[in-house]
Amino acid sequence: MASLSAALERYFGIFVAEHNDSGTATLVPHAAAPATVPCPNTGRPLRVATVDGRARAICPSCASPGAGGYVSFVGDLRLAYACPSCEQFVWLPGA
Repeated sequence: MASLSAALERYFGIFVAEHNDSGTATLVPHAAAPATVPCPNTGRPLRVATVDGRARAICPSCASPGAGGYVSFVGDLRLAYACPSCEQFVWLPGA
């Protein structure tokens, strides 16, 4: 199992994994989540608007079903999905 600090780095400190009895991970919002994350293209800070943990979805990167998390940003139409299966923070294109 990954350390807490590695998990916080992986998801920019927005989510942390909870594991059930079968070992399946569910991502939940971290209590001390940052207000911004860096844009993957420019590095400029993007202000977090909403955080939705325990979101049942299919990861757009690995195609695995799971209970990950979505993040939306102020003034930016992109979403990001944090996947508990492949442990990636996947940026989704905006409208």
